[in-house]
Amino acid sequence: MARGALLSLSLAIAACAPPIVDDAAQAVIAPVEVFASSSLGPMEGHINALAFAPVTPVPWEGRVIIAAANGGLTVLDIEGQQDSHWQGETLTALAAAPDFNLRGLNVNFVLAINTDGAVRPFIVDDARGQIIEAPVSGLPTSGATALCALASEASAPSFLIGNADKSLSVWTISDTGEAALSAQQTATGSLAVNLAHCSAIDDDVFGTGDKGGLFKLSIKNEISMLSGVESPTGEIVALRVNEKNIALISNPAQGNLQAHDANLQPLYSMVSPKALSTPGAAAPGALAVSTRSFGGSSFSAGLMAVADDSTNRIALVVLDTIPVSADTNGETPAS
Repeated sequence: MARGALLSLSLAIAACAPPIVDDAAQAVIAPVEVFASSSLGPMEGHINALAFAPVTPVPWEGRVIIAAANGGLTVLDIEGQQDSHWQGETLTALAAAPDFNLRGLNVNFVLAINTDGAVRPFIVDDARGQIIEAPVSGLPTSGATALCALASEASAPSFLIGNADKSLSVWTISDTGEAALSAQQTATGSLAVNLAHCSAIDDDVFGTGDKGGLFKLSIKNEISMLSGVESPTGEIVALRVNEKNIALISNPAQGNLQAHDANLQPLYSMVSPKALSTPGAAAPGALAVSTRSFGGSSFSAGLMAVADDSTNRIALVVLDTIPVSADTNGETPAS
């Protein structure tokens, strides 16, 4: 997508919610057990949102960013030690883009949404893990409800933002040499439902609606809706498993994550029970995923973070332990 070219698109959806799938597609599938490699926390207060801040040159210094209901942002290393804390308002959504060079400083560029729907920019510096507010002009100041990072160049990170009026927009961050970084809207669109959560893999964006429903968008040369099915509302991560894209939706009420393939067909439900001394996630809530290495043989495949709403802990799951289907569960090693 060419930066600066504003595309005005409307995503035609026949109904006010994603289409209903047939009974066969909604068949109950036996849960698949995937164990956490480690557990962080507990945090003080409910965990609203999570994001990873990987450090490419030194993978074992990668971090997790946590937005809690009692306000502020906390940055933990992968061992659970606090690197920094930003004391401030309550934030409800997070997205991060790694490898951003801020005038010689290597950082993760982070966007967050506050309770007023304003988009707030931050950076986490790779060397120390310090989180600070970033000067960025042009970002939305109200109405935002959801956001996720898109596949983009490290020098110009792009994000999808969903708004309370059911509109969607893509925003690209750039450094033009001015005092503040610049945020430019590069595409727009609209849905018949409010986007509650989203996550991107390659050129596809998976999203959940605020009243339920799972759908997939394509953001390539334009924004277009590909498909939609019924699902509970919940947080979502998109990831690649054995060369296949899947989406996982958290369902704290059922105590599992629901897996869907790239065509939105249900694959399995995933549970993360306690493994010896490592807590799992009995009530999965906020999610984050990174395909970057976090050091060593254990975390080199990338990680998924799962907040447990019942304990306010964060389970870290190694990506190569997540199966592509229920049939392959026995072939997937538990960490």
